[in-house]
Amino acid sequence: MTLPLPAVFNPALSSDRLQEVASWLLDELYATEDDLSRTTDNGYTRGCTTFGRQRSRIVAEAASGKHSWLGLPNGNNDVVLSIGGVPCRFSNDDPSNPSKDAVLTANRYQADFLEFVSPGEPGRFCFIIDRGHDGAAEPRVEFLGFTPTGEVACRWVSDAVRVLRVEGEQPLAPTVPVGKPQIAPKRRDEGDAAAEAVR
Repeated sequence: MTLPLPAVFNPALSSDRLQEVASWLLDELYATEDDLSRTTDNGYTRGCTTFGRQRSRIVAEAASGKHSWLGLPNGNNDVVLSIGGVPCRFSNDDPSNPSKDAVLTANRYQADFLEFVSPGEPGRFCFIIDRGHDGAAEPRVEFLGFTPTGEVACRWVSDAVRVLRVEGEQPLAPTVPVGKPQIAPKRRDEGDAAAEAVR
């Protein structure tokens, strides 16, 4: 069964906004994987660092003022961001079988919002960074909306393409026009003829 998009229930939860938040979460995941590649790193060190960086990124984006639709009702470790006034959480978890509180339970900032939701409609929302059941799949973000009884009522899935970028302030070299190559049979010169005569 295909679930409706979150914007069907709340237009503030548009796909472009969800994709922007998802890209922040994935950027921090990829950066952590790149940075923590020593033999002394493991799932725990990467997981803690990833969550900390993702949380800090959300806080920094909210503080930047660049996104009029983004709010931060709670910037603590149980971070709650809001998109157009809709409180949302995030978690690095398995969306098909979640085990973390950020996915399973309503935060106090979300509980107030749930009071105004009609039965069967989503009122609790969470971004879930999915690595697949074995943790080796290309990461993607699922945004799920839950009813007050915990049923999934809507779903959005991010693009899973990793975007590579050049770091630093150095501009890229200008392009150089290259003409069409001239293709013609090889001409024999006198040296070639003399070499064949010796054979």
